[in-house]
Amino acid sequence: MEKAKTIAQIDKVIANGRPLEMDEINNFYYDADKAREKLSARRKLMNQIIGKTEAQQNGHFLFVGSTGSGKSTELHYLQKDLEKDFAVVSYSIFTELNPQSINYVELFIVQMEKLFTYAKEQQLYIDPNLLQRITDWTKTEEIEKVKDKHFSAEASAGMNAKVGIPYLQELFFKLKGVAKTTQSFKTTIKQNIEPKLGDLIGFGNELIADIRMKMQEQGKKDIIILVDDIEKIELKLAQDLFYDHAQQLVQLNISIVYVFPVWLYYHIRFKAVRNFFTDVVELPMIKVTEKDGTPYETGIDALRQMVYKRMDKDLFASTDILTYFINMSGGVIRDLFNMISDAAYYDKEMEHPIITEDGFTYSFQQLKKEYDNTIADYMDADGKVTHKADEYYQALVELVNNPKKAIDNSEIAMHLRQNLCVLSYNGEGWCDVHPVMKKILEARGKL
Repeated sequence: MEKAKTIAQIDKVIANGRPLEMDEINNFYYDADKAREKLSARRKLMNQIIGKTEAQQNGHFLFVGSTGSGKSTELHYLQKDLEKDFAVVSYSIFTELNPQSINYVELFIVQMEKLFTYAKEQQLYIDPNLLQRITDWTKTEEIEKVKDKHFSAEASAGMNAKVGIPYLQELFFKLKGVAKTTQSFKTTIKQNIEPKLGDLIGFGNELIADIRMKMQEQGKKDIIILVDDIEKIELKLAQDLFYDHAQQLVQLNISIVYVFPVWLYYHIRFKAVRNFFTDVVELPMIKVTEKDGTPYETGIDALRQMVYKRMDKDLFASTDILTYFINMSGGVIRDLFNMISDAAYYDKEMEHPIITEDGFTYSFQQLKKEYDNTIADYMDADGKVTHKADEYYQALVELVNNPKKAIDNSEIAMHLRQNLCVLSYNGEGWCDVHPVMKKILEARGKL
């Protein structure tokens, strides 16, 4: 795909602030490491994975960053680099499972399905004894109850007609599908699968060892798993995954990179989680201002070049208009591209050949509505209000007025980081209120 040369082509290259796919990286990727003021997070992960492989060890990594900071693009670039020498199994929580009700056991179901899919596609010869023992596990009373409850007779018959890798790949594929679409499957996991999870993890490790041996015979160094989009799930689910089940997440004998929510990174319990993982690699947000509010030209220019990689400069009525977009994004790449996409839609409807200041104003209002809707009374699972909207507004106002640009690592702060009303920046590790949220505070008379 080539970069946009007309206003009608803009949506194709930046729709929904989507990350770059691997086949787009050569044309559209811009290296913003200098603007992030840190060594490349992607290269650090790459070097650590290679180092662990050379030492014949496994690494379990947390890749930290805010939603919209460019993590998925960096992860796709990492996969592109790794695939030269490694087999890479990657998946998104959003694509494979239901992000509104994810359970840690489901990650193992997905990973088994992905491993069997890889073995099937590569036509690997897996130890028949191992395949039989896994098959026997799937036919125990507990797992048979799962199949009877959630699989149709036709699906079960078709699956049972297969043997070995095709049977196991389809079984775990169907389990994954049920986990994604059936709410009652959560109870089934608790009752039938979780008690037998230790056996499944053991089989997973044997399968990984067998795949690793066969891959190395084909010239690959190792197999890696990349798990994306975990930072987009609900707070309580993320806490359950990492605070309550971190020990289980590192039990597979394989190098794994988990995208980790930045709002859990700034939490009193994080240190306990950190002990289970090899390293934590952070992708900082690109700042557009310094802590004192003065423009950070290096960051602004990096975001400008990122845009120009995807579309012609002449599609903006002036460079000032693009700077408006960048300043209002606060460095959130997703917000930047979403605003440009909305502005392009507006100007195209107005029959303008380029993005105008009116287009910017329209897109800004759209983003302002989105952020305005993120602040409301917060209710727990029982419907009890635990935090009032005014508490969130008060925390935001205090941060705006705080010259140190620091916020307490409270539950309120976690919520504000999660919905991007508070953005965490590089350098000294300071944070600030999203520029659009500042405009909302002004409009509400709170600043």
